[in-house]
Amino acid sequence: MNQIFTNPPTLVNEQIELVPMQLEHAEELYQHANPEIWEYMLVQIETMEQFQHWMSQAIEQRNSGTALPFIVKLRESGEVIGTTRLYDLNLTHRTAELGSTWYSADYQRSFVNTTCKLLLLKYCFEKLDLIRVQIKTDERNIRSQKAIERMGATKEGILRNERQLASGYIRNAVVYSIIRKEWPQVKEGLIAKLAR
Repeated sequence: MNQIFTNPPTLVNEQIELVPMQLEHAEELYQHANPEIWEYMLVQIETMEQFQHWMSQAIEQRNSGTALPFIVKLRESGEVIGTTRLYDLNLTHRTAELGSTWYSADYQRSFVNTTCKLLLLKYCFEKLDLIRVQIKTDERNIRSQKAIERMGATKEGILRNERQLASGYIRNAVVYSIIRKEWPQVKEGLIAKLAR
């Protein structure tokens, strides 16, 4: 198995640290998991036990070599404020999906999402040498779609009845991607957004 799964990276800049997810983060992270977070997610979480199970599954994906789940921390204070993930990571085909992302309500619509995406995409395209990173979101989640578009990803279309959520709802998913040749321009845009 590739060492990125057995010895997962920590991705860092001046403001944010993306650290490999561990169960010890559960308590601090759960404090930020307000109910709205799960509205369009694949799971519905109401208890700490369910939350720990969700985290255990993410860690298991890493252990099986298909995902890199991260905890989002503020560098200055060390405060845990969210989570994000690279999954369906295929180093042979050089592709990945970015998702399972959410932040504390205090940090939504802030520098945090742009910073995290810059760190993750830089890692994907410049370290892992991927050729494609895709992002999917629920068709109903307009706010997420706008954030993905602001990031510079290209909307490819809609996957109909893409999956059934824990609530029983059968969702359509909007698919976006960033491909290798687009990365320099996307990177420039993200850096410019952070400089504002």
